[in-house]
Amino acid sequence: MCLYTNSLATRFAQVVDKNSDRVALLFDEANKFSYRQLDQLSNQVGRFLISRGLGRGSRVCIHLEKSVAAYSVVLGCIKTGITYFAADPASPESRLESIFEQCPPALIFSETIERLGKWVKKTVFCRNGSADFCSSLDTSSLHLADPVSLSDPAYIMFTSGSTGVPKGAVITHSNLHYFVDWAANEYGFTPNDLHTHLNPIYFDNSVFDMYSTFFSGGTLVPFTSALLQDPFGVVERIERLKCNIFFSVPSMLIYLQTTKAVEKGSMRSLKKIIFGGEGYPKTKLAELYECVGGHTELINVYGPTECTCICSTYAISAADFENLDGYPPIGSLISTFSYYLLDGDHAVVPGEVGELCLGGPCVGHGYFNQPDLTRGVFVQNPLNVAFEERLYRTGDLMRLDPTDGKLWFVGRKDFQVKHQGYRIELEEIQHAFARIPGVEEAAVFQVNEVGVSKIIGVVATIQSLLPEDLRRNVARFIPKYMVPSNILVIDRLPKNPNGKTDRKKLLELYVSGSLQKEKV
Repeated sequence: MCLYTNSLATRFAQVVDKNSDRVALLFDEANKFSYRQLDQLSNQVGRFLISRGLGRGSRVCIHLEKSVAAYSVVLGCIKTGITYFAADPASPESRLESIFEQCPPALIFSETIERLGKWVKKTVFCRNGSADFCSSLDTSSLHLADPVSLSDPAYIMFTSGSTGVPKGAVITHSNLHYFVDWAANEYGFTPNDLHTHLNPIYFDNSVFDMYSTFFSGGTLVPFTSALLQDPFGVVERIERLKCNIFFSVPSMLIYLQTTKAVEKGSMRSLKKIIFGGEGYPKTKLAELYECVGGHTELINVYGPTECTCICSTYAISAADFENLDGYPPIGSLISTFSYYLLDGDHAVVPGEVGELCLGGPCVGHGYFNQPDLTRGVFVQNPLNVAFEERLYRTGDLMRLDPTDGKLWFVGRKDFQVKHQGYRIELEEIQHAFARIPGVEEAAVFQVNEVGVSKIIGVVATIQSLLPEDLRRNVARFIPKYMVPSNILVIDRLPKNPNGKTDRKKLLELYVSGSLQKEKV
């Protein structure tokens, strides 16, 4: 009998009933957990949270690598209506502090106290990623005095912020219900599927990994951050464990290609390779298609963090390589979304380039504790004056091909970019540079060299600052994936007639190779 109402816990209980002895988590043959074990562990976590006075409206932080503790906390929160958010264990203390100040956690689950600063007093220590902190508690199903509501926040996903402060997108139980239904219906996942989990838990691609697996009865196969640095080790693990569902950012696949870890006939166990989070240059995608296209379906997905991970899906075919310019289309929006392409005056622009504005039940509930920012992008549909209808303004410029209904990504409205699958506000990196003594100004831009995204930082100073010292210092304030690939030091930044930094001039100088030579 279901003991939960109006939450995903009901659905997970049903999955456990049908798949109790199947493997839910497979780290290796000596370290795996059945659905029954994962259910019991998450029940213990739920009781632990309740015993610490937490309930609906409370928030906890998962400051962990992929581990049984991390997954148990996710499910324990889902069962109790407590909201979780994840933080990169390798993030600088200053970035963690900015997240915690904005979204104070009642508890932090972590393997380490490093970089937690004053928040260490709220830390629950998970030794080697285990859930031993609650091992003495009852494993039976939870009976909740305060049932979880569909409108309760399930998780908060932090993304890079243009003001230098990360912003947390709030996603509800209702949003996830629709997402889980869509993923199951779209891809037909079954308990026989083995899904890779390469994406970090603090990155919204992991939402697809965890929820599409745990709510279909499949097996989730985590890949550690250390293993992801070994392309041949990644491929070997996929082949040895016979994973058949793969999801990552294009950068990971391009890395496997570039290092020759993936060649023709590789990873034959894979039924689907799903990629999203950034554009996949068709020149590189064609090479992957040549290697695996005979036995594996390639699927391009797109979706903002604010809209429950994915809002479009597109199956790649040989026809996509009739020309190799640019990126493949994002295809058509999925059934849980409505959309408009609007211009700056909120008018529809069919057949032309416009900002993609999304509506529907997977649109999240705004940014946590940032009402002004929320009001700026979660807006009333300007074309509907009859009733309230919220849209999310993605900032992504799209073009609709009226002949086949496909959407094509054109660019960003602002300086936000996709890099290695992460959505990054270039201004946040500039803010980090500004915190370094001696830096007068800084400009950051993205380039694509041979299909690979690179972040370039240009620092203006009259002091003798070395690029290697700047790289080390800026890494104190931002995650590793945001640290520029190349840092150039010049006397001053070029300005346009309005007195603003001339980014176009900077890019031209960089491409020509004269940026370091020319005194601008």
